[in-house]
Amino acid sequence: MSAPQSSGQRGRQSRHRSLSTRLGRVFDAVRGRMMAIILLAAMPIALIGAVQAWHSYYTTLEAPGYRTDMTIIRLDLELRHEAEHLGSLLQAVSRMRLDDNGLERMLELVQSLTGRHYSQISLADDRGNILTSVGRRSDSAPLSVAAMPRFQGDVAMVAIRDPVTGVPGFFRITVATMIDDETGRPARSGYLTAVMPLSWRSGILQASDPRRDLLQQNGPIEIWILDNLARAAVPLCADCNWDSRPSGRIMQWARRMLAQNQENAHITLPDGSFSIGRVQGGVYVIAMTRRNAVERHAVVMFAVSLVSSGVLLLVGLLGASKSADVLVVTPLRQLTASVNQWQLGGMYDVRSNWAMPLEVRQLAHAFSKATRKLARHEKRLERAQARQELLLKEMHHRVKNNLQIVASLLNLQAGRIRQPAAREEFAQARDRVRALATLHRYLYADGELYSLNMQSFVRELCGQIMHAIGESDESRITLDIRVDDLLMVPDQAVPLALIVTEAVSNTLKYAFPDRQHGTLEVGLKALDGSRACLWIADNGVGMAASRNHTAAEEARSGIGMQLIRGFARQLGGELELFEENGTRYVLVFPLKLPEPEDMTA
Repeated sequence: MSAPQSSGQRGRQSRHRSLSTRLGRVFDAVRGRMMAIILLAAMPIALIGAVQAWHSYYTTLEAPGYRTDMTIIRLDLELRHEAEHLGSLLQAVSRMRLDDNGLERMLELVQSLTGRHYSQISLADDRGNILTSVGRRSDSAPLSVAAMPRFQGDVAMVAIRDPVTGVPGFFRITVATMIDDETGRPARSGYLTAVMPLSWRSGILQASDPRRDLLQQNGPIEIWILDNLARAAVPLCADCNWDSRPSGRIMQWARRMLAQNQENAHITLPDGSFSIGRVQGGVYVIAMTRRNAVERHAVVMFAVSLVSSGVLLLVGLLGASKSADVLVVTPLRQLTASVNQWQLGGMYDVRSNWAMPLEVRQLAHAFSKATRKLARHEKRLERAQARQELLLKEMHHRVKNNLQIVASLLNLQAGRIRQPAAREEFAQARDRVRALATLHRYLYADGELYSLNMQSFVRELCGQIMHAIGESDESRITLDIRVDDLLMVPDQAVPLALIVTEAVSNTLKYAFPDRQHGTLEVGLKALDGSRACLWIADNGVGMAASRNHTAAEEARSGIGMQLIRGFARQLGGELELFEENGTRYVLVFPLKLPEPEDMTA
């Protein structure tokens, strides 16, 4: 289980690193940074616009709920106004001194003045029994104690509930009055009362009645009357073609609000906003308002504004990206390409145009001036380098000629000396001078002023030594050259050439006495990037046998070994000598490689 988890973690870390790398590359570019700057600059404006749009949208969403609350408040005011208006009429009647017939006619007059909106207007005695009434006689039930006002001038208003559903269907409005009779007895207490149906009808309301705003068929407002437990509901308007009751979800919400004693609450749903409240007479109602055209338009415009803002921001970012590419990135790429072309030896050519910003044009102009100045300086350096190389070649040529003259003089001087030992010393000095002359000839002829090809140089140097000793035309000694194609600086090539000269000369003179045949191997190779190995081996008699020669020969061989060891120390190497089946010189020394600019010069 741990292996898959560790591999999964490594995969997630790799994805995170690649994502961060891509984001870093995007942000490193001018286009990405300009888009980031635009986003940062537009963020406060976008946030302010978003907050304002959300506030407007939230206000639009809450507007129907506010209207439902105001609808309940207005309904309560309408019922209160109705009760106060009817109470004023009944109080005015109560102050009149009328007999039974006059009272009945007056009640009929009040009924007609109110548009026969009340199902019954009657006079009751102090016990609540109906004495005189107009309207439907079926509503002539005695007054309850709750319907009787406590003090003279008070107006009592109670709801009359349906015995089956428990939903209030009528309001009873009652005022206290004094009752006279024809017997001459003192007046006694009584009540004038009216029964008002709670179910309104829009068809019987006058055109100027403000309640017509609440009672509209298929209008934005609907009102239902509830029982005390919100289990049943009837519409307030009987002829407005409203639903018989709210949906089951709204009824459950209303029951929950009443159970929690929250008599004033509202909820907003997709089909409208609903509010529950309490009006005159302790009656609970539910009001519903739908969104009007203005609010629906506001909601649509909110969505349109969000989409349009996002589209405009995206278009702005794309425009900024394209503008950055045209105005900044492309000119900079052209400038970079021209500089790279100039570095490769081409011409620097950047033409300024209107699309380039001022700073880029100034940068291009500065680059143009710098490249022209650098081109002139490079030409001067090239002329100076050519002159320096010519001088070096001339110097090597003259050194080579002078060394050859010295070698010739030594050779001529050796020819006039009769002692063999002295003539041999002159010959060895001549060979050393000729080795240096050969090295300088290579530096001059091949044009390699700072490095030397050791393969061809060692081959020619060994052949030259054999020719000088007189072994080049005979097949007695076989020369085996195993030198890699190696470049070496002159500071190391000079001591190395002298080592080869001394070792090869000693080998040819002393390793094969009495005209013996043998093989001489000369090798040079690079061990690694910082070291090289030189070996000179033969299969002759070895140095132990050569010690039987004369004292002069031993002295000469001792001087040769001193030179070899001194040149090895100059190279900073380690010289080892092996005497198995001949003599083998092995020199391992640090290799100084030519500098790249010297190799390409």
